[in-house]
Amino acid sequence: MGEKENNPPDPTFITGWEGGLPVPQVMVLGVGNILLRDDGFGVHFIQSLQETVFPPNVQILEAGTVSHQFIPAFRSIDYLIVIDVVEAGDVPGSIFRFSPEDMNFHSGQKLSLHQISLTDVLQMAALTGAKPKTVIIAVQPKDVSEWGLELSDEVRMAMPRVKELVFDELNKIKAITKKFISKTT
Repeated sequence: MGEKENNPPDPTFITGWEGGLPVPQVMVLGVGNILLRDDGFGVHFIQSLQETVFPPNVQILEAGTVSHQFIPAFRSIDYLIVIDVVEAGDVPGSIFRFSPEDMNFHSGQKLSLHQISLTDVLQMAALTGAKPKTVIIAVQPKDVSEWGLELSDEVRMAMPRVKELVFDELNKIKAITKKFISKTT
């Protein structure tokens, strides 16, 4: 009898899933300027996940103020979950889930790469063939006009619910199951 081969599992499949379903490659991207209080929510959110262990198919990244430099990374993912703030004229701390297609505004001419928005980056990525399915989970800020590193109480209190929504999204697209997420001690 031959010996059993000890090949490592294919990283695109999570063993133990029924039928060996392919595992989607996902990026959770926190964006914002941490120097402008609530505008930094996305970055603070990613920092709050530091002790959470994700499977290799889920990347967790701080983007700060979104940059065109992420476009190459978008080519290797199936799904993009963006965490940000959105000025919706609602109560501070309100949470919204939408897609880029739901955002109905046009970007004007840019004078600098520092003026590129998330929408601009996604449009540029699409031009290069990078079109991950994108979901944006955003919180209504209270204060993005004053300098400061701390979030307002209203926005900070939205953090646990945003975490639930991100994990729900990851479960829905079958990127994780509860058994693949754990806290390090």
